[in-house]
Amino acid sequence: MNPKIKKIIMIGSTLIVILFAVFIYLCCSVGGLTLVKVGAEHNNFALNPGFFNLSLSYATLIGLCLYVVSFVMWIVIVQKFNLSYIQPITTGLSYILIIAASIFILKESISLFQWIGLAFILIGVVFMNLKVH
Repeated sequence: MNPKIKKIIMIGSTLIVILFAVFIYLCCSVGGLTLVKVGAEHNNFALNPGFFNLSLSYATLIGLCLYVVSFVMWIVIVQKFNLSYIQPITTGLSYILIIAASIFILKESISLFQWIGLAFILIGVVFMNLKVH
């Protein structure tokens, strides 16, 4: 196989793996936060009732586990990208997904000002990632 083609295939497969890591990070982060919120409203599990009384639900515990997985994925991602590049992108995508989860899963209402704020955040992400030559 031609070395140039081999290099293109290698770069493409690496990019797919990294994009998959970003996808897993976002799913685990948003899913974890959503489950923590759901679980915080339905506490079923008590840890050390007494001086330090902490009640958790299974949804909260699963949410925390997902959030830990997202943190590990974040470490993998920042090893591959410049932080100034990947942080705004993942933050913008995370905001969009959190709002979607808030609307469709948690049945929260989003105000006009929140939509406007989200638009400004996304515009900022686009501007931060423009390449000027």
